[in-house]
Amino acid sequence: MSKSEMRRHMLGLRRLLHHEHPSAPRDVARQIDAHVPLDPTQDCVAVYHASGGEIVSNDLITLLRARNVPLALPVTHENGPLSFRIFETDTDLVPDAAGMTAPDTHAPACHPSVIILPLLAFDASGARLGRGGGHYDRTLAGLRKKCHVRAIGLAFDEQMVEKCPVEPHDAPLDMVVTPTRIISCGEGERL
Repeated sequence: MSKSEMRRHMLGLRRLLHHEHPSAPRDVARQIDAHVPLDPTQDCVAVYHASGGEIVSNDLITLLRARNVPLALPVTHENGPLSFRIFETDTDLVPDAAGMTAPDTHAPACHPSVIILPLLAFDASGARLGRGGGHYDRTLAGLRKKCHVRAIGLAFDEQMVEKCPVEPHDAPLDMVVTPTRIISCGEGERL
């Protein structure tokens, strides 16, 4: 199956799973709370606003705020990597270049140590199939040249495939969190 065929198929599946598993956002937040070490004094966690059947991150945002973990949202730029701005409860949000909800320019910039990201499909090696814009791939490649950053995908269990088609520019995930397990990529299932 080609990347575009898999993308089309998995987008339909994800929309279906979104409706079939209404507790998934809460379950994913609980998995992260129980198994992903985050230090509010060291980590800034980039989250996202869900669309297209992605696992909604509101439960996770609420949980991380309760733990005083600084949060950021991505800002999409025309052709470059994503940038990140601090996301607090009173942050003004505006559409970015891709029409996604993002902090306005008054919010301070942030270099996240953890990036929580959506996906269409993934495999045990950490290969991720996204929407095809390459925004997260360019961003992770650039950040990983400068510092350590963990990329954590949120997914439904059914989004795991045997092999994701990959290209040299595709940035792998370090971990995938599903409603039922945590998968340390490249090492197989941990829980």
